[in-house]
Amino acid sequence: MVQFEVILEALGQIGPAQIIICVLWSYYNLIAGFNSLATVFIAYTPDVRCNVPPLDNSAVYPNLTEVDILNFTTPYDSASDEYNGCYRYNYDLNTCDGTLSCVNQSASTVKCDNGYHYDTSIFTETVVTEFDLICGDKYLNTVSTSMYYVGFLIGSIVFGNFADAFGRKLCSLLTCIGFLGCMFGLAFSRSVALYIVLRTAIAAFGYGTTIGTFVYIMEIVGMKWRTFFGMFYQTFFALGYMIMGGIAYNWRDWHEITFVSTLLGIPFLLIALIIPESPRWLFIKKKDKQGIKVSKLLARINKVELTDEIWERAKEAEKQISTDTSNATSVKYTSLDLFKTKATTLVTLNVMFNWLVNSLVYYGVSLNAGALAGDLFVNNTLNGVMEIASYIICIIFMDRIGRRILLSASLLVAGLGLLASVIVNVYADDNESLITLGVVFSFIGKVGISGSFAIIYNFTSELFPTVLRSNAVGVGSFAARIGGIVAPYVISLQDYVSWLPNTIFGVFGE
Repeated sequence: MVQFEVILEALGQIGPAQIIICVLWSYYNLIAGFNSLATVFIAYTPDVRCNVPPLDNSAVYPNLTEVDILNFTTPYDSASDEYNGCYRYNYDLNTCDGTLSCVNQSASTVKCDNGYHYDTSIFTETVVTEFDLICGDKYLNTVSTSMYYVGFLIGSIVFGNFADAFGRKLCSLLTCIGFLGCMFGLAFSRSVALYIVLRTAIAAFGYGTTIGTFVYIMEIVGMKWRTFFGMFYQTFFALGYMIMGGIAYNWRDWHEITFVSTLLGIPFLLIALIIPESPRWLFIKKKDKQGIKVSKLLARINKVELTDEIWERAKEAEKQISTDTSNATSVKYTSLDLFKTKATTLVTLNVMFNWLVNSLVYYGVSLNAGALAGDLFVNNTLNGVMEIASYIICIIFMDRIGRRILLSASLLVAGLGLLASVIVNVYADDNESLITLGVVFSFIGKVGISGSFAIIYNFTSELFPTVLRSNAVGVGSFAARIGGIVAPYVISLQDYVSWLPNTIFGVFGE
């Protein structure tokens, strides 16, 4: 077997071949960005009230505005400072004949008995409006978002081993086929059950593609470039959900939004077909002929020559490593080994908690973009800009001040930003300056949590020895999925106490 590290040194730790491969593989994370935060748009909940014919029939009541209809038909909830669109005043609508004599705002209330009327000024159709995921069925919207992150958990369990056993390229190709197939089916789904199942499958297959592409990138570049290209890969995710905002702005029906996103994912299939298998994986699996062929291709692109002397050194290095590690490799390590001593147990629990908090706060803040004051599309774009800014900050400072300090500082910024946003919003009332300041503090929180979530990947892999590293990252990733699953339920608390979700996210960030 050939030691690829020697070959990589000869190829150059970074060169045209590696750059091309990293850019092409990173295209997938653009599509991942479309899907992970798609519910901000496709599951948007507009203003709603009961259908109240004929009061909302402009032919019968041409002079009534929407505000008038709400006032005459819908009970007002002073606690939430808004109309309760799940109920109407229980007077006989059949007696309404063009006059307002039928209106009785002192009547008892009744659940909507003629269906719902949705505000279509932002989206003509969303998952919420098509399947009436409001009032008594509102929980299904939260469940559907939460199940997406259950899909992540399934994908991490299933496809991590698949990528190691069958290769990074094959894992990326097959999971992408499943990913795009489910997206295509989602675009034409007409039931909430199918919607939830397909969204869960999209996440599972998508995480498989993430594993294949990200691991390949880490294997093809030199050690000192891994931090940069890890952040570079994450940047495409932020670009993805920024582009998703543009797609949703142009196509206002959730079926169309999903279909366009699917079309934009198709080029990745071609990418997965033309990129060769990871040479490092080929050599590990003792497929030396194929590994040599790929290495020579990379050398031609980088305009370097892999001489016989380099190949001999690579083989000699492997023999030395095999001799030095023969005893160590005879021991099989599992995630349970992370809890065998008090020291590793405390570090592992700390790491798991950090992953959980980062995921909880990151997805909580990102998915809740629609709750911010201002334009939904602008806020989503600014969220993406803040995330990219945080990656640039991490690239600049991570190797200068260290992972631990930067991680702690990022979480502190996230917590303080979100808590400041809550305080300002509580006292803002209708003061536009304070409302804007609240949004600014929320974006500061976004910068902090995006940076800390990116740092935790590198920090975890460096805290543990080689034999436990992959298990540690796997355990951390498992904890992160729990955070993602819980985040939609925390967001749903704003229906009862508007300031509670960001307070929870802020406290956890601290």
